[in-house]
Amino acid sequence: MPSSAYINFLHIRIDVLKLIETHNFYTQNKPGRKTLGHLTRSAVVMLCAAWERYNEDLLLESVNYLSDSISDIHQLNKIIKKTISSKVKNDLNEIKPIELAGTGWKAVWLNYAKLETELLHTPKSNRLKLLFHTYLGISDYTSLWQPDCTGKIDDFVSDRGAIAHNGNKASYITMTKLRQYQDLIIDNVIEIDSRMGDELRNMSSQPALPWSKDYYTELEKYK
Repeated sequence: MPSSAYINFLHIRIDVLKLIETHNFYTQNKPGRKTLGHLTRSAVVMLCAAWERYNEDLLLESVNYLSDSISDIHQLNKIIKKTISSKVKNDLNEIKPIELAGTGWKAVWLNYAKLETELLHTPKSNRLKLLFHTYLGISDYTSLWQPDCTGKIDDFVSDRGAIAHNGNKASYITMTKLRQYQDLIIDNVIEIDSRMGDELRNMSSQPALPWSKDYYTELEKYK
């Protein structure tokens, strides 16, 4: 089975599929009416929520996997060690360094990662690159994405932002555009999930992948 982050992504995406079904019911698969724009706008918001949550879940799942696979903090790459050291040094809690003792660094690392993912909100490439570089030491997270998709995903997130701020005054989202966005996100989530599995195997020096690469877009396939 793929990562738990991927399975959760499929769960959240169900709302997107239901909104598309509702739109199709009212249009009978004919060219849509702008009076149904609330459905396509809502679907974009939900799809972006699924994208954001996927990346957050993937980061934390990866941190957990490495924590379970590595017993010595010195086995972590330099960037991760610098992150943990810097966060503890700047923490207002004066006794925070004590928590690093033994395997305490694992909980400290995970907790800082959790705090930062909660502040993500705008899952554009620059924010995600910084997050995955800081907590996993991945030099360019977008290198795990499909080629030439960074700008497209950033545009998608910008459309979500415009909808969130302007409601029905935002640009009309056609069903064609919504389907393009859905394909873009699904294809990239699968690509990322697969490549991250390879990254984690290399980082942990484990013989097996952290999860399998049997990817389906239907949640029912995993039941």
